[in-house]
Amino acid sequence: MLAGAANAQFTGNIDGVVTDPSGGTIAGGGICTVSLQVTVPAVGTYNNTSGITYFPGNSYNPAGDWALSDNDRRHKFDLLASSQPTRYFTVGAALSVYSGKPVNITTGADNNHDGVVNDRPAGVPRNAMPGPGTVELDLNLAHDFMLSKSRKEARTLTVSLNSFNVLNHVNDMTYIGTITSPFFGHAVAAQPPRRMQLDVQFKF
Repeated sequence: MLAGAANAQFTGNIDGVVTDPSGGTIAGGGICTVSLQVTVPAVGTYNNTSGITYFPGNSYNPAGDWALSDNDRRHKFDLLASSQPTRYFTVGAALSVYSGKPVNITTGADNNHDGVVNDRPAGVPRNAMPGPGTVELDLNLAHDFMLSKSRKEARTLTVSLNSFNVLNHVNDMTYIGTITSPFFGHAVAAQPPRRMQLDVQFKF
């Protein structure tokens, strides 16, 4: 596989001045860290097997299964960011946008009579159907309560609110590739919907 990948991380201070309605000014500042990763393969990944338990679609011609790998995900975009806009709390965000993995199309019958029911339609290579992509945005809001003034015996209570899949985007997982199935070309499973989680950590 030939792939092009870009990775970058930025860390810096953010300072600003905001004018309030009374005419005064409020100074603000914080620290922001951003990490970005983008992967774009120049070509796909290919193989002729899906693991140790895999049987070719045609046992009389195993070479015919040379095609896209089950894990041939063409594009990946990951963005991680954290910021402390004030001394009261920190904010974190994680955005993932992935293209889908391929799906194998089968007939649902043993058309070539080799004893294995995983035959593909004539002329259709393995993993020929594009699978579902993934879009997920996670957010985090946290605050540290200092319970002691001594640095040697620092005790901290951290309360954080986490939200997963904030956009509540439907991320399908399992596509049916059997053409005789009433669910052909549709998903029968998905990743969890939007979720909220409250965490409390005591550090001592």
